[in-house]
Amino acid sequence: SKVIKCKAAIAWEAGSLFSIEEVEVAPPKEHEIRVKIVATGVCRSDAHAISPSFKEGLFPVILGHEGAGIVESTGPGVTKFKPGDKVIPLYMPQCGQCKFCLSPKTNLCEKISKIKTAISDQDLMPDGTSRFTCKGKQIYHFMGTSTFSEYTVVAETSLVKIDDAAPLEKVCLIGCGFSTGYGAAINTAKVEPGSTCAVFGLGGVGLSAVMGCKVSGASRIFAIDINKDKFSLAKELGATDCLNPQDFKKPIQEVITEMNDGGVDFAIECIGNIAVMGLLMDNSTPSIHHRRSWKEKQNVSIQESKHGSEIFHKEKMQESVLNNCSELKLVYILMPLGNSRENTESFLYSMGLAREYQQNHYIPIVESITWFVAGWKSIDSVPKLVSDYMAKKFNLDALVTYTLPFEKINKAFDLMCEGKSRVIWPCRLPAYIRRCPARERLCPRAPSSHATLGTTTSFRCTFYPQGEKEGETAELLYQVIKCKAAVAWEAGKPLSIEEVEVAPPKVHEVRIKVVATAVCHTDAYTLSGADPEGCFPVILGHEGAGIVESVGEGVTKVKPGDTVIPLYVPQCGECKFCLNPKTNLCQKIRVTQGKGLMPDGTSRFTCKGKQIYHFMGTSTFSEYTVVADISLAKIDAAAPLDKVCLLGCGISTGYGAVINTAKVEPGSTCAIFGLGGVGLAVIMGCKVAGASRIIGVDLNKDKFAKAKEFGATECINPQDFKKPIQEVLVELTEGGVDYSFECIGNVGVMKELALFPSNIKRAALEACHKGWGVSVIVGVAAAGQEIATRPFQLVTGRTWKGTAFGGWKSVESVPKLVTEYMSKKIKVDEFVTHTLPFDRINEAFELMHAGKR
Repeated sequence: SKVIKCKAAIAWEAGSLFSIEEVEVAPPKEHEIRVKIVATGVCRSDAHAISPSFKEGLFPVILGHEGAGIVESTGPGVTKFKPGDKVIPLYMPQCGQCKFCLSPKTNLCEKISKIKTAISDQDLMPDGTSRFTCKGKQIYHFMGTSTFSEYTVVAETSLVKIDDAAPLEKVCLIGCGFSTGYGAAINTAKVEPGSTCAVFGLGGVGLSAVMGCKVSGASRIFAIDINKDKFSLAKELGATDCLNPQDFKKPIQEVITEMNDGGVDFAIECIGNIAVMGLLMDNSTPSIHHRRSWKEKQNVSIQESKHGSEIFHKEKMQESVLNNCSELKLVYILMPLGNSRENTESFLYSMGLAREYQQNHYIPIVESITWFVAGWKSIDSVPKLVSDYMAKKFNLDALVTYTLPFEKINKAFDLMCEGKSRVIWPCRLPAYIRRCPARERLCPRAPSSHATLGTTTSFRCTFYPQGEKEGETAELLYQVIKCKAAVAWEAGKPLSIEEVEVAPPKVHEVRIKVVATAVCHTDAYTLSGADPEGCFPVILGHEGAGIVESVGEGVTKVKPGDTVIPLYVPQCGECKFCLNPKTNLCQKIRVTQGKGLMPDGTSRFTCKGKQIYHFMGTSTFSEYTVVADISLAKIDAAAPLDKVCLLGCGISTGYGAVINTAKVEPGSTCAIFGLGGVGLAVIMGCKVAGASRIIGVDLNKDKFAKAKEFGATECINPQDFKKPIQEVLVELTEGGVDYSFECIGNVGVMKELALFPSNIKRAALEACHKGWGVSVIVGVAAAGQEIATRPFQLVTGRTWKGTAFGGWKSVESVPKLVTEYMSKKIKVDEFVTHTLPFDRINEAFELMHAGKR
């Protein structure tokens, strides 16, 4: 129900540069969803929308329509989505109820009210208002998506849920460009097995069309472009022949006709340049990709494109099309930038491709016209396209060539307009650029002195060009991210949500976008001031999960976009501890980690000009954090981060205490003291290990039902007995349990639980069976506290042990634990009792202290 403030790229007026501004994004209303944009692309539709020639554009506006992200919140009436879902916004909605959606002949939806052009029809939300404001002004939406914002709001009918494992920085392309080219072959042309195809233009859309032809089983695929550098990739994606029109003395259509004994079966044009289009339409395989303004075309009676000494005229184009229409399947990928549908139809009529049937309305003569992402029913089809990509049915990754940060959006447009790229970048994540031809600059720029309308936020990024790295790479390698974090300014005080600066990662460091984090008693212990290693001000948090944003020099095991869990117990793999199978306590960075600093002895956090300390080498109470590369585990990309973050500490500790430290055997008897999250994980471990009797011990009877769900065979409350609980357990088990686990750590509770005024942790040990009983201390007590028992307890065969992070070798073990969770061998979802937004973190601590979390 709250407004989110975030960064967005705003076009204040036509022809101007974008300005990175702080905008307010209102909460979603009925049947609306607010989405955190993780990755988005730049398309020519965006470029044209800010061109002065586009008369239907409204300003100021947030553009963008090739995006992917994560659901942040939902409005009333939304049932198909929940926070955390991975989604792709759709500029072509699918309500599933209107006459268009119910017809198999079209992918239009009546939810776009005027159905003229997707560019101008969705500038406001369905209720006629905007969800964006900036500097007190209303900001228009764009194509119902507006993905050039860190957060956006879309209608429920304009959003589709996708595979959780899908890399958002790649599948965002499916929101427009890729689907258009691929669908032109699959849906519109319906390319047949064994057929011959010609694809004109090898940008992102053209390469996608090549893939579509290959998937359809075409036996010969001609790829035509004047840039030979694109040929190798085109062949990699399925082209059998690549032709450069400049290599021939005759028009390329004549060349293709001769090579194919009369012409190809299917021609797909993916260029958009009228002069080139005239060249291609002279005698064979006509095709159109109309992008120039109607007014301009009215003033040009003859389209001239010199090829040698020949000039191609409009009349010749008309004759060519009409003569070949009955013999060829024509695919026109119509993306009428700057034109209404009526004007586009008028253009077709003027070119002889349509017949007038009433004023301003025309019947196309051509067999097929591609409109709105090549005929895909959006909500039905996009998840299937994502699945096809995940199954490697087509190669979406091949369309990615460069990296740009969000603040470089204007450079991204420049690259696209210069014909060097089709741009994709994630907000606050590295960005990618895919190839797309451009024959002319469609959006004039304002002078550079007018470029900045507001303060931009810096992001680190690395360029990955086709050849050598570009000169500005060094400039981009040292950028700071500004984000929100929960700062503990001093001991005993509530956390404060602040804007902090997160420096880029140094050598062997990784910067992470934290997607989800949990609160743990260890965080509360340090915040209380009882921790002798506690440093203030500090950013706490050590149970987190997120996505790699950038990596420092020397990092080889993870890359931007990887899904990861930060680790408070590192694993360098080189020190004597890591090389010893008897322990998991890596000491590589222990000294600096204990001081709240990175391995080089400095911090990556600052706030209000002050250095902020790290915590346990992780500091997950920040939207972005920096960790050592040995303190990070790469995990299954399909894992839900709001669940597996718990594997960063609590669940792994309790489960591992059983599996690794105690090594519980089948048929054994176990007692678990304390039925919080760690205690439940111990119960789960005992069940997995095959224990025959699992006794849960806690003062709170409300926890007993949950403990039994996890595997406890019985639960007891010490307050129900008149004797110490260890004596009760010895009697119940005819001599004591085989294994006991102390999962509390709180001195006061332990005193009450054991009913002893001192020697507070002895109860768990003394409940063990003489001769072989093993007691494992899992809970962390406060500094200065000691454990004590009579030596006789140990002399007579009991073993007292402790465990840290459940004995797991962290880097190699956590991914396996995630896999076990994904295969339902262990529980994780059931440990989550409350889900709260970041700004209510203090409430989360209150719930934990009250025993409700």
